[in-house]
Amino acid sequence: MSRGRLPVLVVVAGLLLAGGLADRAGRPSTTRAVALAVGSGAAPASATSSTWYCTGAHARPDGDAVGTVVLVNAGRRVLRGRVTVVPDKGSRRSVPVRVPAAGRAGVRLADVVTADNASALVEMDGGQVVAELVTRGPKGDSATPCASSTSDTWYFADGATTRDAAEVLMVFNPFPEDALVDLSFSTEQGRAVPEALAGLVVKGRGMLAVSVGDYVRRRAAVSTIVTSRVGRLVVARLQVFDGTGDVPRTGVSLALGAPDPRAVWYFPEGFAGDGTTERVHVFNPSAREARIEIEVLLDQGEADPVGLTVPAVSRVTFTVNEEPRVPPNVGHAIVVRATNGVAVVAERTVEALPPSARTGLAITLGATRAASRWAFAAGEPDAAVEEWVTVLNPGARAVTVSVTALDGEKRVRVPGLQRLRVPARGRLPIRLADHIARPVPSVVVQATGPVVVERDLYRASAPGRAMAMGTPL
Repeated sequence: MSRGRLPVLVVVAGLLLAGGLADRAGRPSTTRAVALAVGSGAAPASATSSTWYCTGAHARPDGDAVGTVVLVNAGRRVLRGRVTVVPDKGSRRSVPVRVPAAGRAGVRLADVVTADNASALVEMDGGQVVAELVTRGPKGDSATPCASSTSDTWYFADGATTRDAAEVLMVFNPFPEDALVDLSFSTEQGRAVPEALAGLVVKGRGMLAVSVGDYVRRRAAVSTIVTSRVGRLVVARLQVFDGTGDVPRTGVSLALGAPDPRAVWYFPEGFAGDGTTERVHVFNPSAREARIEIEVLLDQGEADPVGLTVPAVSRVTFTVNEEPRVPPNVGHAIVVRATNGVAVVAERTVEALPPSARTGLAITLGATRAASRWAFAAGEPDAAVEEWVTVLNPGARAVTVSVTALDGEKRVRVPGLQRLRVPARGRLPIRLADHIARPVPSVVVQATGPVVVERDLYRASAPGRAMAMGTPL
């Protein structure tokens, strides 16, 4: 499609213009930033507007991570709005979008602008809409929830700039005023504070792509702090592995950073063995030592928690495959807890090579809270992709969960996925194609108590893993 044409919607054709979504100063709405500072979440049905920040994918057809913003409307009325695509070079451009009740729509970034990298600002005229940024490319797929609030600090526990890796930080400033940011890193060889990355200017309503390997070269373990002296931002990390390393890992991961360290991190899906290596990286950005406890909640049997110490401004990595308390090839969830009052940031890395049937790589930020309703915008498009939803119940009592498909203005209670029991401190993996005909639509998972829900997409015959937490409703 040529640059001059409007983008094709992923599911719903036809876009209708909606205006009046910015305030009088011309800035995106920040009404919900205070309420959602802990993490992303959808605005309530009573909201008159909602805003999402989808940060950092490729906006050229030949990119490794060509991005599409996918929206789902979990509410009961049609929503209208606009998606403004902001490239790292060139002019931003807005297009209208319409999302029917219980329906889905999407905008491909490369159909709106042509640029190496781009971010998107989504402004809608109501609540209960969820936004995800999905990427596709020859090295694999990725999917991440968009952010519903901004922050002046962002943290990443993992990253790599080895010869087979490219790490790019996507810094998005959706506001009219310029922002001033500093970047610092913690690596296996100590701290790195490049002078060239101090006081970077991020233009108002603009974005900046920073190639970490240009400043921190040939490092296998890179944790990052992005701090804004002036302004509030959204920052994501695009990590690409090309398969040329000593371990031939190939994959793409796009993930938001954490706006702040937290005391608890949840990872509902876990598996180690048969070519799959699972690691949990815990970064301590503070000036005090952190003590943590890692719980592995096994599908079969029990494992004692593992206690670790994380030095100040450093990270430790827990490799599940190397822990004798965790048997291989047994599904599990992981909970990371800070035990001495020093909060941390936790990410999970999964690298899968043959003989694993699901090859690829995924780097996933954990969830920091439980909720009773979760939504997923992107879905399984065809038989080449397999989609799983995993529900973790971290509480002391069993809960039941039900899955509803949002299938183009219809809400369908999925047969076989109603009132399923999830035991206390247990989990329930669900393969959606066993219950829903392809293409799998957007889904909402509802529980009788607080749970954490993750969605994982696997390519059937090529490298590709997209693993991400859902969005609370």
